[in-house]
Amino acid sequence: MRLKHIFFAGFTGLLLAGGGSCRKSETLDVDMSRYNVDNPQQTELDNWITAQLTDPYNIQLVYRFERNLTDVSKDISPIALEQVKPTAEAIINIFLKTYEKVAGATFIKTYTPKQFVLYGSPSYNSNGTITLGTADGGRRVVLYEMNTLDFSNAAQVSRKMRTIHHEFTHIVNQIVAIPPEFKQVTNADYFEDWTSSANTAADAQRLGFVSRYARSKYTEDFAEMTAHLLVEGQLWFDAYARAGGDDAYQKLKRKEALVVDYFKQYFNINFRDLQYEVAKVLRDEYNDNTKEFLYALQNGLIANPLVVDFNSGIHYTEFGQSAQFAEVWNAVKTGLGVNNRTPVNFNIVFLSPTVMQIQHSYTNASGSSFAAWYDFNITVDANGDITFARFDDGTNQTQYNNGRNSQVAAGFKPLNDYLDGHVFRGDWIPESAGPRNYLKFGGFYVKDDPDNYFYGKF
Repeated sequence: MRLKHIFFAGFTGLLLAGGGSCRKSETLDVDMSRYNVDNPQQTELDNWITAQLTDPYNIQLVYRFERNLTDVSKDISPIALEQVKPTAEAIINIFLKTYEKVAGATFIKTYTPKQFVLYGSPSYNSNGTITLGTADGGRRVVLYEMNTLDFSNAAQVSRKMRTIHHEFTHIVNQIVAIPPEFKQVTNADYFEDWTSSANTAADAQRLGFVSRYARSKYTEDFAEMTAHLLVEGQLWFDAYARAGGDDAYQKLKRKEALVVDYFKQYFNINFRDLQYEVAKVLRDEYNDNTKEFLYALQNGLIANPLVVDFNSGIHYTEFGQSAQFAEVWNAVKTGLGVNNRTPVNFNIVFLSPTVMQIQHSYTNASGSSFAAWYDFNITVDANGDITFARFDDGTNQTQYNNGRNSQVAAGFKPLNDYLDGHVFRGDWIPESAGPRNYLKFGGFYVKDDPDNYFYGKF
């Protein structure tokens, strides 16, 4: 069976120069006498692997050096023993348990590879790339470059887990073929020599590919799409797609839709639930702050307005709302009501990571609709504390002018003062919304007073 590979591109000179010293160092650091492959003793580590991986999932973890499970023409070093358990934990937490929770135990036991093979060094290739992982025949996944993986570094963990999700996608594609329509989205732009300088990251993005490697062939494209959507996350993906331009955005979003439909149609997997579970474990277990609301805010990843609508938002009935903020909103109702105006809802539009616009909708006595806008600077300190400061740059626009009307301004003053007068924290809230609503809700709560909050739907 032909091996499926995922590569990491680099400069040949750097790889060759660094590769020799790296391999030498790794050889010196490895005591081969600790790897008695002829008659290995059952160790505490082996017992743990049996209890946590082999018994529940029927998966073998090969960490003792097996030369015949990799390319015998390449110099590969074994994985350091201290790296084995955290690697196994990551496989269990970020791959197996996430699929198990969403797809069920039967799916995991039926389709997951039955053997993971771990090597310490990369597998160097003649074209200046390194092989990070392979999937062989749907039953084995081989992982390289494990000795340098720092499990306290969320970015490194994500990169390695992306490799695993990529390789597993190849396995499911051997069970159910990729829909032909996927290949047609960017069929004219696949480029086998993907490491060529003619295929820059910017070019790949502009043409509608999620990575340089995705251009190599449509099978790798599908696996890269799946892995990036799961590990990098939806907000990252949407921002990446937007940055590529309109044509790239349309192509990438079409590919996304086909990936989501593939998992649902052929395996009955809710891909959005799977995204949520992967993001949750990366955030909670590996301190991946890129999955936090604050990271999304500070990096301009929130493209849609946050809609706060107590009249039609059924989620407030389902998930509740803050009694303290309800008092603020009632004060707005009272203030506007003095002059027979009624607030309808408000949107928060994040114009940039440092500026937000509050867009109020309200009606007058005859029921006509109006809008009043107010701008706030956003400041985030090193502790993640958020402050809002209202400003008026004098923009001559109907919505801003409505907001300056003395009666309207007096009506919205309780909310503007609330925003001006507190230190906030931001989050994907409420937590009770669960995976089906992941990334759909967000909001802010007063620091040290989590019951004082407001949230809305994106």
